[in-house]
Amino acid sequence: MDQFNQAHILLAGPAESENDFFKRATQAIAVASESRWGGVGFLNPKTSEVDVVALWNGDGWDAPFSFAISGAPCEQVYQTTPENSYLYIGEHLQKRFNGCELLTRLQAVCYRGQAFYGEADQVAGHIFALDDKPLPDSVGIRLFFELLSQRMGAEYRRFRQQNRLSRYTNMIAITRNFMSFVDRDYHYLAVSQGYVDAFGQPHDALIGKRIDAVHGEEIFNTVLKPSLDRSFQGESINAQHWIYPPGKAPKYVDVWQTPNREADGTISGVVVSGHDITGQKQLEETLQKLSLAITHSPVLTIITNPHGVIEYVSPIVEKITGYRPEEVIGKTPSLFKSGRTDRNVYRELWLAIKNKRSWQGELENRRKNGEYYWESISIAPVLNERDELVAFVGISMDISERKQMEQRLHELASTDPLTGLFNRRHFMSEVESQLAYSKRYGAPLSILIIDIDHFKQLNDSGGHALGDKAILKFAEIARETMRVVDIFGRMGGDEFAIALPDTMGSEALVLAQRLKERISQVTIQNDTHASQMTISIGLSTYLSQANSDESVHSLLRRADQALYDAKRSGRNQVSIS
Repeated sequence: MDQFNQAHILLAGPAESENDFFKRATQAIAVASESRWGGVGFLNPKTSEVDVVALWNGDGWDAPFSFAISGAPCEQVYQTTPENSYLYIGEHLQKRFNGCELLTRLQAVCYRGQAFYGEADQVAGHIFALDDKPLPDSVGIRLFFELLSQRMGAEYRRFRQQNRLSRYTNMIAITRNFMSFVDRDYHYLAVSQGYVDAFGQPHDALIGKRIDAVHGEEIFNTVLKPSLDRSFQGESINAQHWIYPPGKAPKYVDVWQTPNREADGTISGVVVSGHDITGQKQLEETLQKLSLAITHSPVLTIITNPHGVIEYVSPIVEKITGYRPEEVIGKTPSLFKSGRTDRNVYRELWLAIKNKRSWQGELENRRKNGEYYWESISIAPVLNERDELVAFVGISMDISERKQMEQRLHELASTDPLTGLFNRRHFMSEVESQLAYSKRYGAPLSILIIDIDHFKQLNDSGGHALGDKAILKFAEIARETMRVVDIFGRMGGDEFAIALPDTMGSEALVLAQRLKERISQVTIQNDTHASQMTISIGLSTYLSQANSDESVHSLLRRADQALYDAKRSGRNQVSIS
């Protein structure tokens, strides 16, 4: 067996690592060239030295070392081209390169070297043989060096690719996001820590598995496989979908799929990267529900910027105010002001929200058609993480019906249903306030107590309808006769009372006489009965100089006593207490 077969046998053996292959190559170089030493070196551009990674000395391998390239024969090797990359120097080696430390140390006489190339036809390193005696060159040795340099270049590129892949695999493995490489047979060749966390299986258990064995056949066939097939055809894809790790909560993921193209353009697989956006998806769904709730809610929602300019308004604004949303956005809520709400209310409102406090209250606003309506409103400031004001949110409800009901209940509680006059309780309350005013400022206050004469007889003979007609007629004439500031109430049955603020007894008597005369000119009748109306009036007056302890009850009691005197005197009279 010649030296070339022995060298090929050495190279054919399995290599566990890059360094193992380099060692086998140096031994094969020495055997094929029948040299004492065989080596593999790489130029270190940072130090301008050659790093010898393996050197066979005939008995074993020396430890890696470096030497200066300047003045060494390999300097010429690194300057060759792929077509002329072999260098042979058969003798007198140290004379030609007397400055080379390596040649001096080894006492080398003969040198063979050839460059091998990495990516982009760049010199990656060189193989060389040295001997301490002159050796001839041959075509076989040249051919061996050429073939081995090609093999070295290929192996070098392969090892570089494996190293990069290993680095990338390690990088993929430690990332918490989803990152994987899927081959054309749908196997995971690399997976990130994100897969380990999500599926609860170690890297070794996931790598090599088909995707359907990891995710389940249903999601593989309906979602993952169709998407991967598109990427195998060259399409980059971004999609969002659910995954269902066994025994764990589903996750919603945002995924990018990128075809992995080899140097020859073929697609060897797909790089998958993605991240868990379950929280974002849940937030979006919550916001969507909130948006639907706001859209269909009977509550009006308005969002403004810090200056009060409306940026959002819910669709119900048109039903409540008559304005379409596009007519409102860009305006301020003053668009709805009626001018009928107390300014102090607005002052309190703005004072609260400008100081980053919420405000609640009721405002009377105006619709687009000019109609007035009541709203119950809550306004709250929106603050960012720096406690800065970024917006206001207001919610309101149309409470016009409630306010009308309250007004109606108030009227029922304070007025007489037949005449619309104050009832006895509310009349007393109003006179109580007016008497307090009179006492405070020393102003007079007069009270008239009035009865319709012979009302029971009229009611019995003419019927209740005629009695009601008499009451309404009296109320009408009395309203025409009295002043706007006077307080008018029906005390019950046919008894009425009028309070006259800032009015002396003599002035009150004039009004009482005028009212009595006007009523005496009225005839009340129906189809079967007719009667002339008259009234009896009792008058009392509060004068602070006379009685500072006067009360509403005592004032009414005195007027009532005067009324009794008027009736006893024959009715159709005014009597003064």
